[in-house]
Amino acid sequence: MPKGRIKLFLFRLILVLLVALALELIGYAGMWINSCSFDFLSNKNYFYIRAMLMGNKNPELFPRYLSLPYLGYIPYPGYTRHGILQHNEDGYRGERVPLEKTDKFRILCLGGSTTYGLGVDSPSQTFPAQLEHLLNSHIHSDSLLRRKYHGAEVINAGLEGGNTAEELQQYLFKYRYYRPDVVVVHSGVNDAQQNASNTKDFQLDYTSFRRINFDIEPLSQPAKFLMKSYFISFITIRLFYTDFADTKGDEFQRNSRQLFCKWTTINEDSLLGKNQFQYYPFYHNSRSLYQEIRSDSSVLIVFPNALDPKLVKNKGYKDLCNLNASISKSLANDFGGIYIPFTFDSINASYWIDDCHLNAKGEERKAKIL
Repeated sequence: MPKGRIKLFLFRLILVLLVALALELIGYAGMWINSCSFDFLSNKNYFYIRAMLMGNKNPELFPRYLSLPYLGYIPYPGYTRHGILQHNEDGYRGERVPLEKTDKFRILCLGGSTTYGLGVDSPSQTFPAQLEHLLNSHIHSDSLLRRKYHGAEVINAGLEGGNTAEELQQYLFKYRYYRPDVVVVHSGVNDAQQNASNTKDFQLDYTSFRRINFDIEPLSQPAKFLMKSYFISFITIRLFYTDFADTKGDEFQRNSRQLFCKWTTINEDSLLGKNQFQYYPFYHNSRSLYQEIRSDSSVLIVFPNALDPKLVKNKGYKDLCNLNASISKSLANDFGGIYIPFTFDSINASYWIDDCHLNAKGEERKAKIL
């Protein structure tokens, strides 16, 4: 090959490489700029979305939740944060409890982020885990209990953002099969927040509030291979996954672009003002849940959420929290359950990290109350 052609070939090759490098730098810059806003509750930014599309197996890059039919959403199996396994392979936080019942005293804890333990870094610091530790110590120190039970095991079925609709479906389609001796229902705040903030489009099935959009499936080959390029990754996400990549809204809340069916025209405020609960989801969801728990011969413990009234400015939210606690107590009595009073003053004020979540010391105190 003549020297002139070799020089021209090398020039063109270098030019192509420089253009490719420039595009990669532009793509990486675009990825980085759009990853400055990070959605903690879904564990995603542009780099994490790229990892999902590529089928990355790094558990630190997993989404926090997995969207599923019938169950709605569950803690993403194997998700790890700060080097600590947060979710076990069966899709809930903490140590895995085998489905098959043994001679251990089994407790199921249902609820939202206050059960999940939003305020602590390790599953071992949550109140369900602390409750298991306390019960094991108690059983091992009591000769009568020791003869009947080989210890205790507690399942943390808490869902961040979860309300009574999710608690009911999770119990019906999953957790009843664990045959718990006791079910602790720790809820009320999320229902109150959703109803207080969504009065205009309110629907009895909560679809006026909820969206479930936590994870996306990996691409097939060769698209997965092409995603190794930052430039192609950036363009792909911008063109096809813009809605999923939006980290400015509430991941658990419906956005303005999402459609839902307006099949009811209930004025919830007027019904609640008259104490008419026939069209109040918290009442019906809780009633159905308590009834199912008792029909499965489990002991029902109702443990209402607590709210710091000083940090909450929305009067409707506070009123609904109090109403939900009152309804919970009444329904617990109706179904022969145990109601444990729990308010913000039940725990030292320094242990609260916001209006309803606790740090590790607060979680331990909550377990002792239970």
